[in-house]
Amino acid sequence: MKTSIRNKLTALILAVCLSIILIIWLMTTLFFKPMYYNATQMELAGILSKTVRAIKNNQGRLDRQVTSEIQSYIKSGVCIEISDEFGTGLILMEGIGDACQLHGAKDSHSPSLYLDQRRLNTHEALNLRSEVRVTGSYNGNLTDDYNNRQLVRGTFWNNQYTVIVSTNLARTDSIIGIVLSQLQTTSFIVIIIALVASALLSSWFIQPLTTLSKATKEISKGNYKVQIQIPKGANDEIGQLANDFNIMTREIESSQQMQKELIASISHDLRTPLTIIRGYAESIRDITGDRPEIRQQQLNTIIDETDRLSKMVNSVLEYAKLNREALKLNIVQYNMADMCSDIADIYSHKAESEEKNVIYIGPELVYVMADASLMERVMHNFVSNALIHTPPQTAVTIKAQTLDNGKVKISVIDSGEGISEEDQAHLFDKYYRSRKSSGKQGTGLGLAIVKTILENHGFEYGVNSEIGKGSEFWFIM
Repeated sequence: MKTSIRNKLTALILAVCLSIILIIWLMTTLFFKPMYYNATQMELAGILSKTVRAIKNNQGRLDRQVTSEIQSYIKSGVCIEISDEFGTGLILMEGIGDACQLHGAKDSHSPSLYLDQRRLNTHEALNLRSEVRVTGSYNGNLTDDYNNRQLVRGTFWNNQYTVIVSTNLARTDSIIGIVLSQLQTTSFIVIIIALVASALLSSWFIQPLTTLSKATKEISKGNYKVQIQIPKGANDEIGQLANDFNIMTREIESSQQMQKELIASISHDLRTPLTIIRGYAESIRDITGDRPEIRQQQLNTIIDETDRLSKMVNSVLEYAKLNREALKLNIVQYNMADMCSDIADIYSHKAESEEKNVIYIGPELVYVMADASLMERVMHNFVSNALIHTPPQTAVTIKAQTLDNGKVKISVIDSGEGISEEDQAHLFDKYYRSRKSSGKQGTGLGLAIVKTILENHGFEYGVNSEIGKGSEFWFIM
């Protein structure tokens, strides 16, 4: 069954919120008491240490000076008592009140905060003092008939005073109860907020995806003019996706338009040689079959037109092959100067009849790492294109030079009519043929093949040209 992104997003947000609530609940019910117990023990140990240090600093005298200092350590819920070596209670300071299990109920007529002998000499207090004197220290808790626990720490200082610090733990249960009660309310509020937030977030998130889905359906119907309206200031990933989608549709539309123009152009280019071939073939059959000189000229024309057709078909097949699957490069080290020189010689002989020349300028040794056969294809394409656009009695120059960074730049320079900036931006696009090339041979795939080869090598490439000043096609390897 199909599950929408809205439902998935809602479920995810709820799961995260419930997980956090569960963790808080477990921390409160399972770990709060032990953590509070340990923290309280450390607090009592600190108060006990300070109390003993105050007595020591006062040379063991329990006068008002030391009691005032000890009283400053008292916090809400903490009780401090001091007795002598015989177990007789001397001082009681407390922030617990009647809840202190070590002493009896406080007498409202007691004259002071300390030296209350009736409260200091209860059975529990006497037994605890005795244990502290015998063992030297005490660290534990006491429980009364009502199951109230009191955490107690004590020490027998200098065989003179028994110092006991205690606090009531009964308040932890009430604290936990309050926390759990608040947690229930908080959990309900969090779940409501999560549902509202998931609804708003899913609507915000799904809306552009729905728009994108509608746009893709339009494209599937052949409507490549569809564009997604990007909200102003949408710089997030969804905005970037919408922008990339718009770029894609423009590229597809442009590619489709160029493909249509190519088909029309190739159809015309195919029709012309086929018409010529058919015409000369019929002429040889009906008229010039027994006239060797004319027949030979017509046969040569048929061969030339056949070669032209073959080149057109091969370009289409080669481009399809290069883009059908990942290009596997056979990287080897070779002398690029030899390749440039050989290509210059080959095309010089071919262009001799048109009074054109191809020359190589550069060092004799230019070693590079690349796929030699594919780079030769690049050079053939650049040089053949340059010869098409170069006027008679001029030369095409192949130039090699080593750059400061150790890389090698190869340039093919012609003295043709130049290329406009508008055409330069699209020269390496598939199917593209500039207006000035519309009357010349070509499929619009040659430079697209070059682009595929160079980009698979990771080489930089480009063209420098001005109208009336020729062009320079280059790449850096």
